[in-house]
Amino acid sequence: MKKVLAISLLLLGSPALQAQEVRDTLDASRISALREKTRNTTQTGLMHIESKQLTSGIAVFGTPDVIKKLQLLPGVAAGNELMSGLYVHGGDGNDNLFLLDGVPLYNISHFGGLFSSFNTDIIDNLDFYKSGFPARYGGRMSSVVDVETREGNMQEYHGSASLGLIDGRVQVEGPIVKGKTSFNVGLRRTWMDVVTIPAIAYANRRNGEDQTVGGGYAMWDINARVTHRFSPGNVLNACFYTGADDLRASMERKDASNMKLGVKWGSLTGSVSHFYEFSKKLKAKTALYYTQSTSDTGYNFAFLNEKEGTVTRATMDDNDVASVREVGLTSNWDWYPNQYNHVRYGLSAQYHWYHSGRAFSSASEDNGVPSQQSSDNVSQAYRAFEPAIYMEDELFLRYNLTLNAGLRFALFATPGKTYPSLEPRVAFKWLINNAISAKLSYTRMSQFAHLVSAVYMDLPSNSWMPSTANARPMVSDQVAGGIYSTWGPFKFNLEGWYKTMNNVLVYNGSNTFVPPITEWEKSFTEGRGRSYGMEVEATYSKGPLTLTAYYTLSWSQRYFDAIYPGWYPDRNDNRHKVNLVASWHFAKRWEAFANWNYHSGNRITFPSHYIEVDGKKRYLYDAPYNMQLPDYHRLDVGVDFTTVFRNGHSLKVNLSVYNTYNHLNASLAFLRTDKDGKFSGMAYGLIPIIPTFTVTYKF
Repeated sequence: MKKVLAISLLLLGSPALQAQEVRDTLDASRISALREKTRNTTQTGLMHIESKQLTSGIAVFGTPDVIKKLQLLPGVAAGNELMSGLYVHGGDGNDNLFLLDGVPLYNISHFGGLFSSFNTDIIDNLDFYKSGFPARYGGRMSSVVDVETREGNMQEYHGSASLGLIDGRVQVEGPIVKGKTSFNVGLRRTWMDVVTIPAIAYANRRNGEDQTVGGGYAMWDINARVTHRFSPGNVLNACFYTGADDLRASMERKDASNMKLGVKWGSLTGSVSHFYEFSKKLKAKTALYYTQSTSDTGYNFAFLNEKEGTVTRATMDDNDVASVREVGLTSNWDWYPNQYNHVRYGLSAQYHWYHSGRAFSSASEDNGVPSQQSSDNVSQAYRAFEPAIYMEDELFLRYNLTLNAGLRFALFATPGKTYPSLEPRVAFKWLINNAISAKLSYTRMSQFAHLVSAVYMDLPSNSWMPSTANARPMVSDQVAGGIYSTWGPFKFNLEGWYKTMNNVLVYNGSNTFVPPITEWEKSFTEGRGRSYGMEVEATYSKGPLTLTAYYTLSWSQRYFDAIYPGWYPDRNDNRHKVNLVASWHFAKRWEAFANWNYHSGNRITFPSHYIEVDGKKRYLYDAPYNMQLPDYHRLDVGVDFTTVFRNGHSLKVNLSVYNTYNHLNASLAFLRTDKDGKFSGMAYGLIPIIPTFTVTYKF
């Protein structure tokens, strides 16, 4: 009755009620459509996530994070604790395609992975593909994370301000020209540099005049989107993102010994896209974009040593820079020739610049007389051109049979070498009945860019390099299939996959945090990988309660002739993974959340025995990653309290507790040898219980 009355008043022209009713109807329709997309898509391995799912729940350090949401999903390994690692179906973490409004992001981490580059305040939705990749995606071989920011409100000004444990966020949106042009801007910044000022001042006061320390860390990023609607079928968007990290540390002693460290890294993207609907049967979206990722790491050491009447002074300077830049053009078309076909086709062209450089110098003097000097200035630059075309057809064979067949062709051209890549994609869905469907897919993906890293961490010193004559493109082939069902409030999905990876590179050089720059291919060995397993998702959702259980049974292995004569487990070969996720809206203003995470321990390489050569122990290894760390488990809990004021504004307080029962999961491991020569390992945990809070005011 209330709904009928509201519609009647709407027809009579009540302005206030009209705006509210139209907005609610559109939101409900949109949510329903998104749910249908996830359930009815032909592709396997697709998870669609809406903005509400990203901004609610447990927030580590008070900041909701996209990557940490994805880490909960089956088939995904997180790698190092608290970091933004994403190892999908046995991938290496550098083989994921991250798109922000259609623009590739090469660096998606702040503070070494503690935060991701995606601001959930401005995100509208994302599509996450683990398999069954449509032909319109290319350039990476393990997953696709396609993030879309939200258009600003065309009618009213709205926004939010959030205060977390170590950062703050502001988001504002509204019309520039009412009903035609809107903006949406989001800003984040940490204040760890401000918080550390008193601690540094106290340390310097304790040290007196003999030693002075300094430093700090700050992270910030900005998202902006401007939308202009010429008409419903003619829309222009301009999107912008920039983010940076700045880490500084210094120590100076009165005796002239000092140390200075400075690390800066960040990303910048900008795009202009135009959507045009020629007719109900033909639509097109064309975009021009620019993206870059840069880093600059420098340190300086000065030493003073007085011994036996000799005064020795030594200095060392090191500066490492790395960058990747890209200009791209994409044109994607949707054609509906009849009720049985949805044809997508398009092209793209990308021009890449890769650059890495290092300037190193050292000098020493004894009693003022130079004794040793050395310097090393090296750099490496590449340019590459990558055009691609694709076509795919969503073909409705019968009312319950759907086929998505596609083909992508790409070229990658660098001076002296051109690689062609033909990538077939096919997915099949059989709707057995209204509640159950079966899917099967095959995809080939190629990756022309390699992340050159000497360590398994997301460090600013890492650099991207293109495929060359001595480093071939990586290629993956994956078959996936499963059963997907929904019965009322219950959902049950069972999916399996088998994936092969060729031309995978692994570092075999010396122990260093700085990867090689010139002739970097000589420090890497080429090999193969494979991954296979099974994923289970079971969900119950009714009213205020949602319970979800994810389980993954998987194998991830590598084969490198130069390292070991056979298949061996990858470092993220977690045999079992369980995630239990719950949310309960137990009162009008209260909602509770809980996540329990478990997976088999990550793997490390330990010596199996040793021999004595010239009185010295020489450690030998029977296989790579031959030891497993203790199993990982952790409970996170959180609660939201939301109150709405009479003016429509709201206040939400989130309290979250990471690692609630304070289980110190293994982060480091060391080898010990007893007096009888027997080996034993000792693992140490570093991450304790972390309570955090966030206060968000929406207006």
